[in-house]
Amino acid sequence: MNAAKKKHGALTWIVGALLLLMILAAVFAPKELDWSYSFSKKHEIPFGTYLVHESLPTLFPDQEIVTSWVGPRSFMDEKIPLNTNFIFINGRIRMKDEDARELIDVASAGNHVFIAAEHVYGLLADTFQLDFEPEIVPDVKFFSNDSVGFHFANSRLKSGFGYWYPRWMTRFYFSDYDSTRTTVLGHDQKGKTNFIRVKSGDGYFYFNCNPLAFTNYHLLSRNNSEYIFKALSYLPVQATVWDEYYKPGSRHEQGLFDFVLTNRSLRIAWYILFFGVIVLFVFGARRKQRAIPILSKPENTTLSFVATIARLYFSRRDHLDIARKRFTYFLEFLRSRYYVDTGVGESRVISEVSRKSGVSERSVAALFKMGNRLDQLRQISQEDLEQFNRQIEFFYNNCR
Repeated sequence: MNAAKKKHGALTWIVGALLLLMILAAVFAPKELDWSYSFSKKHEIPFGTYLVHESLPTLFPDQEIVTSWVGPRSFMDEKIPLNTNFIFINGRIRMKDEDARELIDVASAGNHVFIAAEHVYGLLADTFQLDFEPEIVPDVKFFSNDSVGFHFANSRLKSGFGYWYPRWMTRFYFSDYDSTRTTVLGHDQKGKTNFIRVKSGDGYFYFNCNPLAFTNYHLLSRNNSEYIFKALSYLPVQATVWDEYYKPGSRHEQGLFDFVLTNRSLRIAWYILFFGVIVLFVFGARRKQRAIPILSKPENTTLSFVATIARLYFSRRDHLDIARKRFTYFLEFLRSRYYVDTGVGESRVISEVSRKSGVSERSVAALFKMGNRLDQLRQISQEDLEQFNRQIEFFYNNCR
């Protein structure tokens, strides 16, 4: 038996050690480069915007830079700001109608809204008649050498060779827009429009259909950082709001567990909790026999109760009280067995009890006579109690 316990304990420790090593390996193993589309200022991955956001104080010196973690409608709170820029850099934007209306009102009040997205859906696209299209190039693969060049329409911003990007990253352009209030700000090497400004009231919307050009990867790639700064230079130097609400995988679009796994500290805490639960199950897996309780034999305490009451009355020598209780129980016996109303006249009760019980009226009358006299006495002797008790027992033994 001891050998089996030792063997089980050794296996338990081995399994626990292996689980711990697996968790440590998962936590501290080198991380692969994350190429997911984030566009979030929190992420330093290639397609995050951490570096771009850190550069905003240089583009807008001495101006307040605010991050919005809620939709425009909630952020404004019925108060439209003045002299403010709004920057949205996202893969694709499907904005809620109330947020889109709020942005249109904000621009109409004289503010500037910059949106970089491969596709804009809903009310914004309908209002400005925007239609986005990807350039279809056969056999274009990820990390291929095929590239596309971006150019500004403004001669003062033009670069001699343009700004070049891998075609698999940025290949969207505008196939349609409201030309009556739109100014073309940029195009690709084939002349297809990819950057526009749209008049909206006293302000402007800026739409750029290649958001990957505004990520960490291109800020550090060749001279492409110039494209980011020149594109954002169309915004006036004033307070700027950076959107973090309409991001891929933001908290309003993902579940709680997804958020836990994307946060390193919470992820490690989750692994530790999971490891603890596994260890608890491993150590508690052995079957444990519940102790069988000892059940004592049931005792009949009726006789003990009677003996206790008898000793109580015997020690008090209160014969009168015992006689009164005996007579009270006798009357209850008559009411419950013969359904006799003992509250009516005594002669009637005696006659009815004698008729129903079969005991002579003389014996019943004598019993009632002595029982009724008990309320008038202050005490009785032991002999009187014994005589009264014999009369009651005689009735019980002879009644039917």
